[in-house]
Amino acid sequence: MRGRTRAIVQWTVAVAGLGVLAWQLPALVGEGGRLAGELADLRWGWIGLAVLLGIGALVLYGELHRRLLAAGGARLSVRSVQAINFAENALSTTLPAVGNAAGFVYATYQLRRRHVEVALAAWSLMLAGTVSTIVVILLAVLGAGITGRVPVLVAVLVVLGLLLATWACWRAVNSAPVLRRCLRWLVRLGRHLPAFLVGSRTSAVDPDSVSQRVSDRIGLLRPSGGGWVLIIGCAALSWAMDFLSLYASVAAVGHPAPWPALALGFVVVQISIALQLFPGGAGIAEAGLLGVLIASGVPVAPAVAGTLVYRLINWLGLAAIGWVVYAVQIHLMSPPQQQLRARGSPSREPETGSCS
Repeated sequence: MRGRTRAIVQWTVAVAGLGVLAWQLPALVGEGGRLAGELADLRWGWIGLAVLLGIGALVLYGELHRRLLAAGGARLSVRSVQAINFAENALSTTLPAVGNAAGFVYATYQLRRRHVEVALAAWSLMLAGTVSTIVVILLAVLGAGITGRVPVLVAVLVVLGLLLATWACWRAVNSAPVLRRCLRWLVRLGRHLPAFLVGSRTSAVDPDSVSQRVSDRIGLLRPSGGGWVLIIGCAALSWAMDFLSLYASVAAVGHPAPWPALALGFVVVQISIALQLFPGGAGIAEAGLLGVLIASGVPVAPAVAGTLVYRLINWLGLAAIGWVVYAVQIHLMSPPQQQLRARGSPSREPETGSCS
């Protein structure tokens, strides 16, 4: 009975996600119909490059997550982690309102099925997203300095400040005494807030026990120095490939935009996605990117065509692949075999590999 209920829930989620894709696709295709002239002259070499770069960016994010899992002692195959990664991306970018939460729960469940401890699975997912977000913020600030949108000195100071804040936060979460002090302060603050905001059990929270549990979870995953280099490198290269996919998409319509404008448009798209107002930033991302391209001097028709190509590839295309993977994992895949090495094995992979 539980298996049947789980299958019903999973297929309901799949239908909802595919429904969003079906809802958005006609609008994009309709725009494409009005741009037949531009789309008829697409440079397919650039299209192929944009597709490869978009897929490569998502694959590198999956590799980042796999290396974090390896640092915690969970040695999963590339195939397993990438399957989870593509399906999680489909859930998070197409389900309305609950996309990120659904993707997180799904990925945690799939990792648990592969004998990864729940605490390690959840913490690795959170850390992967945090690392990726910090890296793209740093790259955006550096890009703003390089393109002259902000003074170089200001950009450098902001980057140094972000790095220092990140290091301080990591040190704090790895220090039980610091965690206890922070949690005590938060509990005292919570006791002065209305119950409907923090719940009625705040006064019963034990800061010491909570900080100990958090420390234990964080202690499961502490990459070495070389491991961090590879993880951060994967994150940076993933964002770079995503940006280059945008460049190739715009170049495919025959009107390349200036690099500074593309960088700004890329940041606008990522902010639109992060806001989660609509699945995958639908509507907002396209409008923002289109506005930036037109403001940079790209004619309206090529700007619209380039925007459609990029979003068809990097949003709907990747989401469609992810939903196929999701359906396969529900219906066709046999229960996963034991992929986790014995807990007595080293807690990290050899550091001589590459991100890819």
